[in-house]
Amino acid sequence: MEFSMVKFIEKIIGFGERQGEIEKKVADFIIEILKQNGIEYYLHKFETEIPEIKKSILMADSKLIDSKATSFVSGKIVEKGSLVSSLIPSRFLLDYQNINFNPACDAISQSNFYFSPSLAIAKKDLVSIMNADNIFAEVLVERKKHESKNILVGNNKNPYNIIFAHYDSVSIGATDNASGVAVVMNTVLSNNELLEKNLFVFSGNEELSYDKPTYWGHGFRAFEDSYFELLKNARGIFVIDCVGNGKTVLTNNLDIGQLAFPIKNKTILTDKIFIMHSDIEKLFKVYHSELDDLSQLGEKDLAEAYDLLIGELK
Repeated sequence: MEFSMVKFIEKIIGFGERQGEIEKKVADFIIEILKQNGIEYYLHKFETEIPEIKKSILMADSKLIDSKATSFVSGKIVEKGSLVSSLIPSRFLLDYQNINFNPACDAISQSNFYFSPSLAIAKKDLVSIMNADNIFAEVLVERKKHESKNILVGNNKNPYNIIFAHYDSVSIGATDNASGVAVVMNTVLSNNELLEKNLFVFSGNEELSYDKPTYWGHGFRAFEDSYFELLKNARGIFVIDCVGNGKTVLTNNLDIGQLAFPIKNKTILTDKIFIMHSDIEKLFKVYHSELDDLSQLGEKDLAEAYDLLIGELK
């Protein structure tokens, strides 16, 4: 049966936000598809820690404001002067308590997480915050141990290329990154001959960890810790992240590389790291929000990303 990337994405996003136990269920789903198609795989399990939100509330005077926690720690906020744009890179505000909003997105966008009490709001609620005489916000966050896994398919001894796609998400995550997982799964299932010389990695725990200051990308760094020689000896490292929402781009840009593949030894491996992505401006309009659903993606755009990856590997 022909593999449908759209139907596969629909299945993945149907699990909901892919953190903690839901992330594990999605990993099991990926493994089951590999089993059904007779594809051999290896599991690289690793320990990490993730934030579990127990409570989140934001009041502007007596009005309850819709919000979502974006914090690794618990605490309270009582100053409306804490308003910030989440399009400001997190490193500048990492320890600054804040109420954040994404000016490009119409929904609540959990673009950044912080090591200080913080919540995200929709930009439509900015006026309520700014006009309020009193602000009160509180988040209660539990630091939770979590076993994640990288699912390795293909040559894990001396791969010519290594291809990554993370399967966890913040919110729905159709573009980020069910799309990339679909492209890699299609490549694995439809081109068995590529498994002989290449290694494909479905990676967990990319979005959130307690690594500071770079809290994202933990699953990639866990792979790096265990398989650095493979990375060092590979001809190319391809990271498929946020494709299918426009024209596909393959870039060696260092800034994009830091966002998409923040490993420890990036200076050693920079020349061989390539990020495949699509329309970043369009992505920010739905980033880490309930708007990042299947409507963001196009079958032709997904097919273009698949064709580009196949072309690079062949």
